[in-house]
Amino acid sequence: MQNPPVMNSNIVLIGMMGCGKTTVGEIISEIGGLSFVDTDTLIESRVQMTVPQIFEKHGEPYFRALETEAAKQAGSHTNAVIATGGGMILSADNMKHLRGFVVYLRCEAWQLYERVGDDPNRPLLSGTFNKNFLENMLATREPLYKLYSNFIINAGEHKADELAKIILKEHALDKQRLE
Repeated sequence: MQNPPVMNSNIVLIGMMGCGKTTVGEIISEIGGLSFVDTDTLIESRVQMTVPQIFEKHGEPYFRALETEAAKQAGSHTNAVIATGGGMILSADNMKHLRGFVVYLRCEAWQLYERVGDDPNRPLLSGTFNKNFLENMLATREPLYKLYSNFIINAGEHKADELAKIILKEHALDKQRLE
């Protein structure tokens, strides 16, 4: 079941790490004349640490609390493209704050594996990363991505600029349906 459309001009990008949320979001922002907000950047700015440093020093629960604050802050924007962290959907409260046209950038596990490999900047992957771990993470999260999305696109089948154009077109159609 997809989220009902919400009258809001924001485009919220959700999906697994490595699916292209930041890259596609920046392109959508530029093409569509919207501001760009990245929740991981909001978190890093708030505590003056990188996401991997936060995980290492304070752990995942602390990061998730910061993520909720970032969701509130990002959700207060209008006319914005919001790129979320891959785990944003783990909290229903987070998703209540992120209103707008929610797009799930979907990739197959093997595509994500090719994109993120054993990237040290991905704290959930450090020490435990293998293809099965990523497949299990995707299997656990995918029902939530689908639940919260208004539109699903297979990000692994398109280049970033193509994704941006498709999403902008779907966003415009969604706005027309609401008017």
